[in-house]
Amino acid sequence: MADRHIALIVEDEPEMAAELADLLRSFGHDHLHAETLADARACLDGGGFCYVLLDLQIKADGQSIKPRVESGMSLLREIRKRFPHRGANDMHLMPVLVISGHGKEPKNIISAFKDGINDFIMKPLSVDGQDVGAKIRRCLELAGRSDHDACEACTRAAAAGPAEKQYNGTAFWHAPDYSEIRLRGEPYYFTGEIQQAAIRFLHAAAQTDEPWRSGKIVLQAAKSNDTNMRMVNLFGRHPAWGVLLLSNGRGKYRLRTE
Repeated sequence: MADRHIALIVEDEPEMAAELADLLRSFGHDHLHAETLADARACLDGGGFCYVLLDLQIKADGQSIKPRVESGMSLLREIRKRFPHRGANDMHLMPVLVISGHGKEPKNIISAFKDGINDFIMKPLSVDGQDVGAKIRRCLELAGRSDHDACEACTRAAAAGPAEKQYNGTAFWHAPDYSEIRLRGEPYYFTGEIQQAAIRFLHAAAQTDEPWRSGKIVLQAAKSNDTNMRMVNLFGRHPAWGVLLLSNGRGKYRLRTE
């Protein structure tokens, strides 16, 4: 996978596709582009993308006379069939944002959300009060993809889902570098050396008679450069916060392993 986030843009209007691509480049993302349902299916087969920007009204294939909402909805359902799984926060691990000028029709919005979109972006992109970049970043964050290094593992989990058997049925499993932890089959992904070092430290503590550790000591051991030495600054927006990573409310933390 590339060293930056890659969006799959499914858009049949060349000017809109170019505008989306330009916007993505402005905050460091790359893209793949599909014009039709058939093209998008080929991209799904090829993989290599981190999230999807989907126009609801697209053509079925190169032989189609006109674009139809039914084609976009069909693709959305296929994406969710291929990537059905959610994280601990109940958000899909493969983010899909629908982009459509037809979203003013409530039935389209309702149907799209029922079929599993993460957010909705209106055309034109410059519509008042709409921050497209913030919406994309928020969806990536909720999917555990804030750091692109986590995307490959997230994509695998989105497709395969929790698989307790492959971890021998144990309640707690971790990758050797602590980039991934599974608690009762539920995946959590940690990116960057500081996060992984902090989790490694807490896991070692969890195997002692005193699993609770001072947050400041944990961060010092992880070589954090946070001047305030606050665990919430490192993990507060992570899906593991309060679920896998527990606080006693008095500055101490432990890792749940059962």
